[in-house]
Amino acid sequence: LNIVALRVVKRYREMSLVPEVDAAIDDIVNESISSNDLDAPIAINLDNVKNVGDETKKKIRQEFDEILKLLAYKTLSHDIFRKWYIDGRLPYHVIINDSNPKAGIKELRYIDPIQLRKVKEVEEKQDPKTGAKIITKQEEYFLFQSNKMNTAEQGIKIHPDAIIYCTSGMLDAGRKRILSYLHKAIKPVNQLRMMEDSLVIYRISRAP
Repeated sequence: LNIVALRVVKRYREMSLVPEVDAAIDDIVNESISSNDLDAPIAINLDNVKNVGDETKKKIRQEFDEILKLLAYKTLSHDIFRKWYIDGRLPYHVIINDSNPKAGIKELRYIDPIQLRKVKEVEEKQDPKTGAKIITKQEEYFLFQSNKMNTAEQGIKIHPDAIIYCTSGMLDAGRKRILSYLHKAIKPVNQLRMMEDSLVIYRISRAP
């Protein structure tokens, strides 16, 4: 996350603490996640997948159930959906056994999006004939920066394949910054605060 996106995510979280917004989010989460003690809240549907055998579909369903188990989705589905709805993004660190990668995913560890940002380092050189810049080397990675780290330069490099994330799918006008579903509520929340403050001032001024 860059500085602007970091401020926006913090703004969303501050908005979620407003009692009226918190109640609305709870209603949305409860309506979106419906489950019982026997079945998982979500399931994968492969009915429209063609040119794939039944045995392959069976393996896909098994892996899908394994991912739900790693996420503890049956018990934490409301919390997971709430985080995604407020922040507009949901990153996870995929933990595997380096000595035995074929063993598969061992753990899916949630990472606070405020502490994670994607970095792209590009090395360029100028073409002596045309004067155009030519990319000679490009490296992408995620940088994890904990709150305990004092400077912005400190951080842990994580390979891009080790991070999976799901966004809200909403972008700003420039199609560059990810927005949360709470973004449209910024103006109503500000108006609500102004009305509450003005009402308190009015009642105090009329009290004598």
